[in-house]
Amino acid sequence: MKKAPPFNALLEVGCEEIPARFVNGLLSELKHKAQEKLADSRISYSKITTLGTPRRLALFIEDLSRKQPDLTEELQGPPSEIAYDRDNKPTPAATGFAKKCGLEVSKLKIKNSGGRNYVFATLKRKGQPTEKLLKTLFPAILSSIYLPLAMRWGDCEFKFIRPIHWLVALAGNKVVPFELAGIKSSNLSRGHRYAKKPNCWITRADLELYKSTLRRLSVVVDQNERKAEIKEAVAYAAKQAGGQALIEEDLLNEVTYLVEKPKAYMGNFKEEFLTLPKEVLITSMKKNQKYFPILDRSGKLAPRFVLVTNDCGNKKVVDGNLKVITARLSDAMFFFNEDRKLPLKLRRPDLKRVEYFEKLGNLFDKTERLKNLAVYLARHLKIDEQNYKTIETAAELSKADLVTHMVFEFPELQGIMGREYAIASGEKEEVGRAIFEHYLPRSQDDALPQSISGMVLSLADKIDTLAGCFTIGKIPSGSEDPYGLRRAAYGIVKIVLDKKLDLMLDEAFEHALRLHNREGIMPAKVIKQLLDFIGGRVKIVLLDDKISPDIMEAVLSEFNDILEARDLAAALSKNRSADWFSGIAATHSRISRIAKGAKRDQVIEADLTEAEEIELNKTYLSVSWEASEKINKGDYDGALTELSRLTQPVEAFFKKVMVLCEDERLRTNRLALLRSIERTFLKVADFTKLQMQS
Repeated sequence: MKKAPPFNALLEVGCEEIPARFVNGLLSELKHKAQEKLADSRISYSKITTLGTPRRLALFIEDLSRKQPDLTEELQGPPSEIAYDRDNKPTPAATGFAKKCGLEVSKLKIKNSGGRNYVFATLKRKGQPTEKLLKTLFPAILSSIYLPLAMRWGDCEFKFIRPIHWLVALAGNKVVPFELAGIKSSNLSRGHRYAKKPNCWITRADLELYKSTLRRLSVVVDQNERKAEIKEAVAYAAKQAGGQALIEEDLLNEVTYLVEKPKAYMGNFKEEFLTLPKEVLITSMKKNQKYFPILDRSGKLAPRFVLVTNDCGNKKVVDGNLKVITARLSDAMFFFNEDRKLPLKLRRPDLKRVEYFEKLGNLFDKTERLKNLAVYLARHLKIDEQNYKTIETAAELSKADLVTHMVFEFPELQGIMGREYAIASGEKEEVGRAIFEHYLPRSQDDALPQSISGMVLSLADKIDTLAGCFTIGKIPSGSEDPYGLRRAAYGIVKIVLDKKLDLMLDEAFEHALRLHNREGIMPAKVIKQLLDFIGGRVKIVLLDDKISPDIMEAVLSEFNDILEARDLAAALSKNRSADWFSGIAATHSRISRIAKGAKRDQVIEADLTEAEEIELNKTYLSVSWEASEKINKGDYDGALTELSRLTQPVEAFFKKVMVLCEDERLRTNRLALLRSIERTFLKVADFTKLQMQS
């Protein structure tokens, strides 16, 4: 018997040009909402594909079930004693429930649920054809998409990212009829704006047919294919010019959603503009014009670029773009020359007129805090004093480029222009480098500061930002993080781990809070919030290291040292399968339950009367000293081995000694001993958080 062909569906919404930065998110939303609505309607399928260009969003659903499965559903009604009277006749409660379910009251059944009898109705619903359901599903999907921007047009109440001009809706080879925003669905799609043939009929829901039909109308509708074509075309154009294209992923993604049929052209600009810092040239080309810069064979920036535009058959587009880039770079050259007329240090007073954050002073105040905090960190981290002058000068100048013409025009160049202007003002190169590096890392995958001064200043900047924002309640929640505090915290974690820094976070934040000098805050509470927040970023690193969740909780319970947390987590993971390790976890758990009743920490040796408690105290004192020494040296394997020495003495203690005895003096002393031992465990980790196999 011949197998029936797969039943596919296609939905295309055509509209005015969608901003490139939104298209990828809209395609993800389109797929998510389709999955959600299909699941709610009990319609199965094998695969969903979304495709998009600036003028269209398309949804292709492959191998749909042709109808819903039949559904048998049992609905619970009122309790039986309410549904029937003493003569077992149905009350209005029963008849009302039966009517609501579309059944005769005689069809109701009594069943026990949760120890009480209720009436139940069994409903059988016949599955509806998918083709029929798509009439409401398609508009429901489009109406439920989250829109970063929404607009209305004409007298239409419906909102979408941009005005809709056409709708294609197919189930198999049939049009799925519906109307949305005054537009009726059909199987007529539109091609490229400059295509000779503007429209085309989509005869059936077939992905390859859909893509090939639109390609004949100069539309590469598959974004992955379009992206690959752009990358290949840009690389080829650069190679033909004897260079290599600088193809960055973010620009490639943006250009992919700017065009429907890409065409690459080679352009050039005047060599005199190469006197500008290369970052200025690259940023101007990327941000304003969406050009791909070209590097020469030596890796230096060449006075050329590749532009990608819609293939409209008009080569004059290059001339137009050349005029624009010339104007842009002329502006940049003017800003650069004007900015250099004033030494960077003379711009510092202008920072007093720029508010940093509400309630946190201005940018001048920020640089003064940075100078103080950076020197504090340098001393704390035992940085050679010969770096202090560089650190102080770089801190003073760290934000001065924010009041220059160039950074006002191109905010992305903050730090970069600070470096250039500092060196041009006669500052040492290491000062300029520290100014640039204090913003690093700017993203999760960005480079880290390499110079000592840059590293210290970067830590100071991020610690100050976090401390200040937390004092005024600007703590990120959910996905909201307008001030980039998660990025700042993650930067601290990455720098500390990369440089293997011994940084006590509580002390650093305490110093930062003193510099903010805000009244009415509770430093201990804010520091605890900050440590928990940093700990959340440490978890990301530990997840990457394949650390189990219970070990994360154990090492972050008393968290204060980033480097120690990672190394300790590695030691716990390495040793948890050892025979002696389970004894550590069991001992800590047993002690912690009883030690909660302790009234003091100090152990009075004269009140130790039993041989087992005397021996335990002796072992505890030795273990506490040795474990602390090993922790200070970073020997976490050794610290764990030391803790294992307590397993047998604790076992003997509990067998022979009555902790909660009637003598209050002995009881208090024994609880103090247990609490002291527990604190020794907590110096390493909270072993009670571990999930050990019995």
